[in-house]
Amino acid sequence: MRRRVREYIFKTVACVILYSGALKLLNGFVNCFKVKRNESGHLEVPFFVKRVCRNVQILTYHRVNDDLDPFFSGISIAAFRSQMEYLASNCAVLSLEDAVYRLRHSDVPDNAVVVTFDDGYKDNFSNAFPILKQLSIPASIFLATDVVGSQRVLWHDRVFSAFRETQVEWLNGIGIDQRRYPLTSLEDKLSAQREVLNWLWALNDDERFFWIDRLNSELGVCDRKETPNLMLNWDEIKIMQQHIVTFGSHTMTHPILSRISIERIKTEIQCSKKTIEEHLKVPVRTFAYPVGRNQDFNEDAKILLQEAGYICAVTTIPGTNESGQDPFELRRATPWETYLPAFAAKLNWYKFC
Repeated sequence: MRRRVREYIFKTVACVILYSGALKLLNGFVNCFKVKRNESGHLEVPFFVKRVCRNVQILTYHRVNDDLDPFFSGISIAAFRSQMEYLASNCAVLSLEDAVYRLRHSDVPDNAVVVTFDDGYKDNFSNAFPILKQLSIPASIFLATDVVGSQRVLWHDRVFSAFRETQVEWLNGIGIDQRRYPLTSLEDKLSAQREVLNWLWALNDDERFFWIDRLNSELGVCDRKETPNLMLNWDEIKIMQQHIVTFGSHTMTHPILSRISIERIKTEIQCSKKTIEEHLKVPVRTFAYPVGRNQDFNEDAKILLQEAGYICAVTTIPGTNESGQDPFELRRATPWETYLPAFAAKLNWYKFC
């Protein structure tokens, strides 16, 4: 109950700020000032200081559809359109390569934003692309190349399908501690899925695939290693390439780079790059780390990316990016808010904090 009240209050305040015109005043303030923090990250008097340089916000999307799938939720088409219309009217939307260049040369415009998508789902073409094209918004899509133009799916989609389709009431014997998860409600299934995914992310490939096989068996479902029309194909990618959508690498098979050997890292980043370049006939210079948390990549991966000819890599570590930011650890935010005033308010809040 308290959470709903807080959400209602936040949405009401955000709505008033956006539609009263106060957001423009707030935006002017956060473009000039930012929160002051000490080395440990705590607030420090006088609590805010004048900005030395402007910053770039990078947004992360995966899927855009109206499927209302709780197991791998995408943003609705209407919400995505409203967010893109807001960005087109109120922000300087840059391509990722342009943003990296401007950060390097301290030439970032006010309200700079980059739009990115991970994995390469087909609804990026069918639902997001028409909106991006209509509004002339550049975007970057990071492709896991082994599933492009095939019916194969990424390993996490096998997990989503398993929890989506299971009819069993308990999940037994998964993990080292042999956890037992109730699955009698949607909330139970989503909670179990979150915990299982977090655990799987910490494994190496052999262990992960063993346990995904075991998961499907325990849940009593058909293992969906192939799903038609889930991922993009090269014809769709080439059409988008003609209209200010650029493509970067997200590896071949979506492994957690910190959990595989140096030789495997090299293969994943070089072969995915080569595959995209052979199809699109342009250099591939941007990369997104699979999962992308601090613990999901390492210095070896960063060095190998530079040696392979990439100019930047994006994470899923929340935050904004200023001049001097390591281009191989760029921060990104996921815009979970579907209510436009909340989306607009949080863009400013993240920039300020």
